[in-house]
Amino acid sequence: MKNIELSNLYLDISQEILGKSLINNSEELIFIVCVEKSLSYLADYIHDNSTIDLKPIEHLNCLYKWKELSNSIALRNIITKELSSEGLFSILEKSKSIFFREDNKNLITTSEINDLKKFNLIIDRYKAFKELLRKTLDEC
Repeated sequence: MKNIELSNLYLDISQEILGKSLINNSEELIFIVCVEKSLSYLADYIHDNSTIDLKPIEHLNCLYKWKELSNSIALRNIITKELSSEGLFSILEKSKSIFFREDNKNLITTSEINDLKKFNLIIDRYKAFKELLRKTLDEC
């Protein structure tokens, strides 16, 4: 399969998981991994099919692929926004850290949780990000 097809496949799987009314812990992890894999394959596709002159990124993980792609003048503003503290990648990393966090019984305050609202936010941000990238690359 081509990188764009794999990206779309993993995005579809993550959306199917959200289609359920309740998500258990293992499905949370599968959702997070699918979104990361989709983003990773999308980065590979953009790198391979554009005229961007950058270093090879195949050996990098998802986040570092996008950091490398952000060195492109044409994509810098779009990608940097999603790499910021309020961007897609931060939300995804925070969800991953929440999943692997051990609850501290000694804390009085409540901790942030993963829920359908957060996962829907991730998918919505990802779709908007992907669409903006597509429009930018098609026009350039």
